[in-house]
Amino acid sequence: MSTLTDSIDEMVARRRPGYSLEQEFYTDPAIFDLDVERIFMRNWLYAGHVSRIAAPGDYFLFEVAGESIIIIRGSGGEVNALFNVCRHRGSRICLEGQGSVKRLVCPYHAWVYDTNGALIAARHMADDFERDQFGLHRCHVRVVEGLIFICAAAQPPDFTAIEADLQRFFAPYELADTRTATLLRHVVEANWKLVAENFFECYHCGHTHPEFCSVMSYGRAIDSPRLADEQAAFVAEWEAEMERRGYLTGHVEVSDERVHQCHRVPIRRGYLTQSEDGQPVAPLLGQLTEYDGGVSSAQLYPNIWFVACSDHAMLARFTPLSPTRTEAEFSWMVRGDAREGHDYDPERVSWLWRTTAAEDWAICEDNQRGVNSRRYQPGPYSRVEGSVDALLEWYLRQLSLYRPMSM
Repeated sequence: MSTLTDSIDEMVARRRPGYSLEQEFYTDPAIFDLDVERIFMRNWLYAGHVSRIAAPGDYFLFEVAGESIIIIRGSGGEVNALFNVCRHRGSRICLEGQGSVKRLVCPYHAWVYDTNGALIAARHMADDFERDQFGLHRCHVRVVEGLIFICAAAQPPDFTAIEADLQRFFAPYELADTRTATLLRHVVEANWKLVAENFFECYHCGHTHPEFCSVMSYGRAIDSPRLADEQAAFVAEWEAEMERRGYLTGHVEVSDERVHQCHRVPIRRGYLTQSEDGQPVAPLLGQLTEYDGGVSSAQLYPNIWFVACSDHAMLARFTPLSPTRTEAEFSWMVRGDAREGHDYDPERVSWLWRTTAAEDWAICEDNQRGVNSRRYQPGPYSRVEGSVDALLEWYLRQLSLYRPMSM
């Protein structure tokens, strides 16, 4: 282990600021294992929306890099996150991706657990068997605005700032009272960092995402001084109008101390929401009484992304499966009382990000194929890819910060 750590430290030390990483960071199984341990097992991860576990006993499985976590509604209404590993001999307990149960029963030897993970019954054990010492291992859980976050670390990072900013930017939409209009899962044949880098920059947007640029006015602004000036004037005008109406504007930027960013930006002149024609695709969310033509967004390290318009939201998570495979899950949310076919059409609600995501999968997979080449070497980022460089700086600090315990 020390040899591997020394090798990684050497690669980190020689990393040229403003450049992509060496090939091994995107391909090597040993580095991927460290990524899982030091990034995904130590930070807050978005697992899913509370509507997936509406009633006590409802559960779904959150799978990340070989680990399986049971996200389950407890008998008292609380949300629990339990490792899907029986404390007897290690069998998986829940075998289906989602369901509803009164108790968690291991299919191997029928050990029985409560929905909070406590061991209730274990047949034919010794008289001195201490049942209360063999509950399921737990993850820390935080639920904010209907979004379930979990952390597997013994001492998780502080969640206070994340919670406060998510509440500030997303409270008006009342996401806890939304339902899933449609859901998309896709396995991207690329390392999770290549997927993350793609979603933290828009350098590629102008020539890769014509649909996105037809909706979001900033999409092509970085490539044209004229469009940049027009965009700046539009943003200033929109922000002044929103402030006049008492609506939130502004942003929170990621920093060395903050692993998330939040923004409120306008869509495009005449556009009420992020739809193909800019017209509403669902009833207004939460406390909103009018379409404000804006969108709230949040991105969290390592790879979480939320977007909310006046009438729908998109919740995205990206979880590593292997060194060169990443699962993407997109959920589009509408009002909890909205009726499919009457109040909304799932295809219209999901059009923008479903189309954009398909284009992103292709470019991420092409990126991975190129990185796999013998001729790949780190390349320089542009002036408009600073957020990618910041992401990688954070990532490298995580690898260097946590040392393996001595054997």
